Amino acid sequence: MTLLDSDPRHDHGPPRAPRSGVARFVASPVGVVVAAVAAVFALDAAGTDDGPGLCLFRRCTGGYCPGCGMTRSARHLTRGQFGAAWSDHPWLVLLAVQVVVAGAVYGVVRWIGTQVEWRRVVTPLAVINVVLLIGIWVARLVDGSIPRFF
Repeated sequence: MTLLDSDPRHDHGPPRAPRSGVARFVASPVGVVVAAVAAVFALDAAGTDDGPGLCLFRRCTGGYCPGCGMTRSARHLTRGQFGAAWSDHPWLVLLAVQVVVAGAVYGVVRWIGTQVEWRRVVTPLAVINVVLLIGIWVARLVDGSIPRFF
């Protein structure tokens, strides 16, 4: 034991066991995307307009939320039907492209060993995506591609 080991300022609790390869993968951005695609495959919801379904917004308001059509769009994307995915919800297709590009950038950054302040990148992208999602929702309400509820 060294003097540094006995110094309470350097005591960070008991040593943690290293995470397994599966735990590291699930916690990675690629693991999150794989889990989301697996969830879409597992659910494979039909996405009908027969009732309120699982959407809390629709249950509370009777109208269509900004994400209306995203489950169907995700199902089409996982099947390679990009045109159908775009018509069900264009934002999800744009988001899928962003995820692919972000995964590539993340892989390159990790490969070359550069440190990146990810918060400075993710925060503006999140704001842009929220504005884009709401803008697409309003445009779909105006052009009639989803019914108005008011």
